[in-house]
Amino acid sequence: MEYVSKTDYGKAYYNHEVFELIKHMQDYYDGIAYTCYGFIPNGTLGAVNYSSYVFSSIRTTLESIRMLLKEGHIADAFVLIRRLFDTVLVDIYLNVVREEKYDWEENLVVKDVDDWIKRKIRIPRVKKILDLLKNSKTTKDLYPFFGWDSYLKKNRDLLDEHVHICKFKSIMLNCKELYVEGREMQLKNAAIVLKQIMMVHLAFTFYLNGHYMMADTYMSYKEMGDIPPEGSENWLAKYAQDAFDEFIKPFPKLAAFIKENCCMEIE
Repeated sequence: MEYVSKTDYGKAYYNHEVFELIKHMQDYYDGIAYTCYGFIPNGTLGAVNYSSYVFSSIRTTLESIRMLLKEGHIADAFVLIRRLFDTVLVDIYLNVVREEKYDWEENLVVKDVDDWIKRKIRIPRVKKILDLLKNSKTTKDLYPFFGWDSYLKKNRDLLDEHVHICKFKSIMLNCKELYVEGREMQLKNAAIVLKQIMMVHLAFTFYLNGHYMMADTYMSYKEMGDIPPEGSENWLAKYAQDAFDEFIKPFPKLAAFIKENCCMEIE
């Protein structure tokens, strides 16, 4: 049964595309949290992949965002979208640091990542993360596709307005019993930002850890003691292909770059 808030904003509000969008995003993070679990990241000591917990946490954050929007707690939802943005940047940052600092002969454990997992250090601020992504040999070719200094910065500033209560409107948008003009426009803004965050995270994951999204065919054959079909280690899980089609394929240059530089077979 579809959930309906006690405050009725009308069918146009509750049927807004943002709610279906969040479901699609949750399907992706559900899938990758499961399929990446057994891939132990280089540079870590864990018995399981810490990224699986990152992806599960993102999925839960998305559920919280959905519930807040349904209830009309729009400003609170934007605060969580900002948290989602930060989580995505943290995940990308840790993957780049591992890629750059891991050495199977001299540096089996990447201290920055291990210390973060053990809660010994804080992640750098956003500016330092973006500087790393811009200048790293690992990501410098992918970095320019996303408009970090233009529309992504503008959208992050929009989220910050709600985090820091820069405008009285942030207060009003959290008073669900009040009539506030433009509530549906706020849902549209949420959808735009969520799509951009998803595009960024998905692109970097394909580029840095495409194997996390491997179809289960290869491992299923291995577990049964059979020989997997040739090339099946490069087959892509359906949830990942669906996410690629929805969030990356609309940007032909980015899609072409990912296909050319990802180890997986993307349609």
